[in-house]
Amino acid sequence: MFDLSAQAQSEAHDQMRALTRCQIAGALSAASSARVLAAIEAVPRWTLVTRLGGRHLDLDAAAMAQLPAAQRAEFDLRVQADAAKGFQYLYETYPLYDKFHGGVLAAEAPVLAELFAALNSPAFLDPMRHLLDAPEISFADAQLTRYREGHFLTTHDDGVDGKNRVAAFVLTLSEGWQGEWGGVLEFQTRDGLVADCFVPRGNTLSLFKVPQPHEVTPVAAGVAAHRVSVTGWLRTGRDPGPEAGVR
Repeated sequence: MFDLSAQAQSEAHDQMRALTRCQIAGALSAASSARVLAAIEAVPRWTLVTRLGGRHLDLDAAAMAQLPAAQRAEFDLRVQADAAKGFQYLYETYPLYDKFHGGVLAAEAPVLAELFAALNSPAFLDPMRHLLDAPEISFADAQLTRYREGHFLTTHDDGVDGKNRVAAFVLTLSEGWQGEWGGVLEFQTRDGLVADCFVPRGNTLSLFKVPQPHEVTPVAAGVAAHRVSVTGWLRTGRDPGPEAGVR
């Protein structure tokens, strides 16, 4: 599935050493990118995730889209109120890692199961080990994420005790995304200043070391397009998924 040329790897390695982040265009072969996009269109159920009152929530995205306007407006106000207090997010997800290791992904979305397996194959992990100068990377976890109008992810650094994350990756698949629409991966200094921005590009892999402050800027009002990506982390140590049988 992956089509990482030697030249692209060399250029990305130089960027990573200089900036601790890089982008690689054309990460998937053209045929694979088309197959994955088609499979994403057929995902049976998306989950809307957010926090309310400091507690993570998993909500049925289709059901939330059918809420009466007044009820949805009240929900959005509560989400924004929590965002004013600290870390907050609102976007849709489909858990590739959990479904793969739970034994249901191959039946539910076989192309996405193939993609997840490719993320954990030498064809992907070996170039990542080289780019990051991190031979200790042992596996990748991943999920689909979909940002729609009003969705966002506030500043955080991906550093979580016990997760052993070396780097984060975002394989964006949306074609024709415009920077003014929002949904931009924005990197920040420790002082909160904007250090760099990655505008979503079709079939482009964004990679950055952990920890590193960043956010996904809000998708602007009136944007009908969806920012669709495969997101996850490159991790060290034993992969707990196969033993846990997570779903």
